[in-house]
Amino acid sequence: MTVRKLTRWLAACLLVAAGADRAAAQATDAWCEDCCEHDMQWFAPVDFDFDCEPIQRGCGYGFSYDRLVWAMTGERNRIGTAGTSNGSLAPWRQFLTGRFLADGTATPVVIPPPDLLGGLDSAPPNAVFDWGHRYNFSYYNGDEAWNINVLDGPTFANQQLYGSETQDTIYGSTMIVFDDPQNLMVGWIDVVGPLGGAYQPDGIADDIDGDGQFGPDGYDLDSPGREPDSILLDDQRGDFDDLVTLPVSFRFLGVRQATQTRGIELMRTHRLSNLHKMTKDQNNTVEIGAGIRYFRMRDDFDVAGSGGTMGLSFWDTRVTNNLLGPQISAQWNHQNKRWNLGVGGRFMFAYNMQDFEQNTALGRDLVPGQYNRPLYMVTTVTDHGKQENDFSPTAEIRADLNYQLTRAIALRIGYTAMFIDNVSRAASQVRYELPRMGFIDDQAGKQNVFMNGANFGFDVNF
Repeated sequence: MTVRKLTRWLAACLLVAAGADRAAAQATDAWCEDCCEHDMQWFAPVDFDFDCEPIQRGCGYGFSYDRLVWAMTGERNRIGTAGTSNGSLAPWRQFLTGRFLADGTATPVVIPPPDLLGGLDSAPPNAVFDWGHRYNFSYYNGDEAWNINVLDGPTFANQQLYGSETQDTIYGSTMIVFDDPQNLMVGWIDVVGPLGGAYQPDGIADDIDGDGQFGPDGYDLDSPGREPDSILLDDQRGDFDDLVTLPVSFRFLGVRQATQTRGIELMRTHRLSNLHKMTKDQNNTVEIGAGIRYFRMRDDFDVAGSGGTMGLSFWDTRVTNNLLGPQISAQWNHQNKRWNLGVGGRFMFAYNMQDFEQNTALGRDLVPGQYNRPLYMVTTVTDHGKQENDFSPTAEIRADLNYQLTRAIALRIGYTAMFIDNVSRAASQVRYELPRMGFIDDQAGKQNVFMNGANFGFDVNF
């Protein structure tokens, strides 16, 4: 064998040995998950297999972002109680004795007490759309994956102003029925002026029962007459027959409602795939998962009034529903070339820890005994709080359509619907009772919410 042939054989053996080492290294690297290294060519064209399906990476990391536009069902509520009020704004009728004042004389007539109803029977919250965000961070290796989902919003908010400019600037036009077990809303009124015109207060209490004594302001010695012209020094008693029960009213009432949603979940998923079978068109997969989820729904109901018989007042109520529990999920995916359709659902066995807060200030500008204001009601500031616990099952359905734009980036549009049972809405918890208000005893956990809407965003795999 010549030296030239021996050199050729030696070179061939070295090449074979080097190739064997490279093959062994590739096999070893494959077991060490080197496939998770990304070539950073995010905008490279999509690689397709023989079935014209995108070739998926075996392992790596993923990030998804969704912009949400959702609506939440309203929980329309009455502001005030479901009862009635026998309060009066009329200076010409005395309902206890049934007297009618016309031209300075009092003639007994039969006039039953009125039943006044509150006018705000369908106040917020109502269904509104708002914007939010959803993020997903994932790590996947073969058919196994870990996912962290973060929900930021939406915050569903709406507000409404009630009241109008009317001739009756004293009492206003917004009636709210309150329970008044202590009869705090009785008072003297000053509505009729010296010429007998309505809503022309003259600083003197009106003579409701027509006996010539004008509340605490004295007696009318002239006949006929409308004003007290003498105050008897030896008789300073007020005429309590001139007292009337006043309704709770405001000239303007502003209502603001806001529901804020936040959440996070940690899920472990497993893909049931048939891609290993030697058959064409194996483009359907099913994923099942389990994990834990926290969801917070903070509901605010704020009311502020001015004018009327109660004057400057507000009551702000907040209920925070903290849902925590295990969650299961399932999702079906269908791949057709660049398009992927995914339909799935989640169910959370949620333990709901509900925190209640309420701050009120009724009649901040009241002066006891002031005309056209309650005699016994004084400025009352309260702070209420409690906690309730309940089981709040939560179901969620998602449908997403993805388009594989490049090797690493996909665009997505979809729909999400979520139903939560046994929650508390702030507007449903308010007790309308003077003077302290508070919470209704049997309404905690009696409401439910349904949120749904569209989402659009993108996926990145690296």
